[in-house]
Amino acid sequence: MSNIETKNPETESLELLQFYAEWCQPCRMMMPVIASIQQKQYDWLTIKQIDVDAESIIANQFNIRSIPTFVAIKNNKEVWRKAGMINENELLEILRSLK
Repeated sequence: MSNIETKNPETESLELLQFYAEWCQPCRMMMPVIASIQQKQYDWLTIKQIDVDAESIIANQFNIRSIPTFVAIKNNKEVWRKAGMINENELLEILRSLK
């Protein structure tokens, strides 16, 4: 599917991929939201941030057409996707429902 290393498919861990670019203002506005979630250190969640300019092959593999885009992966399958901004509470609610 992609060159992104994913966790063992036997685990129940959820991965959130955040596709962004340094020049993207909405992406920069989402950084504190992602940082806040990372600081909580949920054992069921791994977050990976992917710069679409530096990792264009991965962005293409995931068919990223706008940024920011968030993709949730569970057991090596995409289970959720959102293009655009989202607030922390809504994002956490969605992620918890997917775990």
